[in-house]
Amino acid sequence: MFRLNKLRITKCKILLMLFLCCFSCKKEKEYNEVKKILEEVLVDDQKFRDPIYDHIKQDSLDRKNIKIVTKIIDSLGWLGENEVGKDANLALFVTIQHAHDVETMEKYLPIMKVAVKNGNAKKRQLAYLIDRVELLNNRKQIYGTQLSFKNNGRAYVENLIDSIHLNSRREKMELDPIDDYLKIVDSSNNIIVKK
Repeated sequence: MFRLNKLRITKCKILLMLFLCCFSCKKEKEYNEVKKILEEVLVDDQKFRDPIYDHIKQDSLDRKNIKIVTKIIDSLGWLGENEVGKDANLALFVTIQHAHDVETMEKYLPIMKVAVKNGNAKKRQLAYLIDRVELLNNRKQIYGTQLSFKNNGRAYVENLIDSIHLNSRREKMELDPIDDYLKIVDSSNNIIVKK
């Protein structure tokens, strides 16, 4: 009798292990497909943005991308780098960041906050989305991520709350100090920064 129960327990364990293995493989296969889709979304997100921004072509791609990404987030959650890789994870953020309506950004902002807490999104990306939402709602930005440009092409920050404590807020979100950020942007615009 004891031997028969032990055999049943062993069979149950084997069946459970097979089920978990199949479920894990299915999930990995599902994420591989999602990863490929999101990597294509990332390419499309940048296709007509640089070096010259073609609004008509890029807007069409952005609308297509937002449908894909929101469907993925709604069904699978905000997938982390450990699940889909760096580029696919980045695609989630940039697509929401480039959404054409603030309502979409606002809908996914709390989801992204949870993703940051769970390690599936980066704090600095969250800072960018927060600032964009704040500005689109005619409020002041918190982290100074959204830049304006002078006629000479130099970057600067406007519409900012409490500029005295800006770098401390930026540090908490894993962002460079504001002066370093502006220098990086200016140098990427091929502007010589004078001291």
